[in-house]
Amino acid sequence: MSESLYPLLLLIFASVFGGWIRRLSGFGGALIMSPLLMWVFPLPFLIPIVMSAEIFGGILLSRHWKVHSDDRPRLWRMLFFAGVLLPLGLWLGSFAPIWLIKAFTSVLVLLFASYLLLRPHFRIAISKLFDGFAGGLSGLLLGSCGIGGPPAALYLNATDHPFERTRALLSQFISGISVCAIVAASLIGGSVGWLTYLFAAIPAYWVGMEMASYLLKRHDLSHEAIRRLCLILLIGNSGFNLLLLLISKSL
Repeated sequence: MSESLYPLLLLIFASVFGGWIRRLSGFGGALIMSPLLMWVFPLPFLIPIVMSAEIFGGILLSRHWKVHSDDRPRLWRMLFFAGVLLPLGLWLGSFAPIWLIKAFTSVLVLLFASYLLLRPHFRIAISKLFDGFAGGLSGLLLGSCGIGGPPAALYLNATDHPFERTRALLSQFISGISVCAIVAASLIGGSVGWLTYLFAAIPAYWVGMEMASYLLKRHDLSHEAIRRLCLILLIGNSGFNLLLLLISKSL
């Protein structure tokens, strides 16, 4: 297989899978795309490609998932702290090895998501402190290793908030930090060469979302089933990241 064709095929596969997951759960596109694409794209290319697809998905989903008026202050609070701490993540990422940050994050997400899956009735009370902490941690991780969704996804899925409001809030938060990530990637010296890859990533992402929409129309999935899917996605992604890190270190 041509070396120039392999990244393109991997990008299409990752984008379809990422769009499928994003439509079901409101997040997860970057969780699928980033671990796969990190093997063929440098970080200044990887982040804008993945985040542009996430923004595209958020625009489409915003027509159906409206953020409740009571949740808008929470959304802006989370985005504020994410934007403030994202540059710090970029700075830390320049010192600490990316594999170490990914490994530490993956272990924490794996443990907490497993706990929520095994203890489905466990809930966290909503507070301004937790909003800021989850948003800030998301920005910190996004800047340091290119994946920022897990902290916010874990927090919002652990609250006693109605699922429809949680999913809409999470989807808009992902879109918001995606914009911050593209700006940050541009500031660390990334060229605009990544724009050409969007001609493959965006249509493939849309195909994945359409496949998920078809699935939802054919099968009536309960909110609890989708919530469990979100947690399983987080567990699977963390395990996959750890496996890739183990393989890369053993080579």
